[in-house]
Amino acid sequence: MEMVTIDTLGAMRRRGYGLFGWCTACGSASRYWADVRAGRTPQRSIFDIDIAVLIRERGESSSVVGMVPARCPRCGSLNTETRITAPAKVRQ
Repeated sequence: MEMVTIDTLGAMRRRGYGLFGWCTACGSASRYWADVRAGRTPQRSIFDIDIAVLIRERGESSSVVGMVPARCPRCGSLNTETRITAPAKVRQ
């Protein structure tokens, strides 16, 4: 088994990894019920992060560990968590 180090945004893009974010403000129970009471459809607190845009903003050699949080597209909060998604395996 080959060990691969994915430590920069450029390495993530080359290997096919992705990113998604989770907003703690939008994911709170109080936000959910506020939407329900106001008659709005509760929005998801999970959002995709475009690695190409992130590389244009921060650079290809930007470290993944300790990365500045991505802004939530719904509420604009920086109180978000970032998660890495692995590339899909292709069955042969």
